[in-house]
Amino acid sequence: MDNYTVAENLLRVAHSLEEKRANLYRVQAYRRAAETILRLNRPVEDLVAGEGRKGLAQLPGIGVKLSRKIETLVRTGEIPILSEDEVKMVA
Repeated sequence: MDNYTVAENLLRVAHSLEEKRANLYRVQAYRRAAETILRLNRPVEDLVAGEGRKGLAQLPGIGVKLSRKIETLVRTGEIPILSEDEVKMVA
């Protein structure tokens, strides 16, 4: 999964959370993570393969919880936070 697709999925989650009136800080966290992934100078897949969650968590705006979700997204194509019915992921 390329960086653009990962970022796009994170933005979809942010939008879905916003529609559900979730905590604004949580919505912003997903948006910041998407921006960070887009600005990454290497494929996020390579980062996950080489450094895993620890490497993701060291990126600006990505903490431990989001690093788990991004790792899962990269490895499986799904984010464990929402069901497919709630947010349509882009493959």
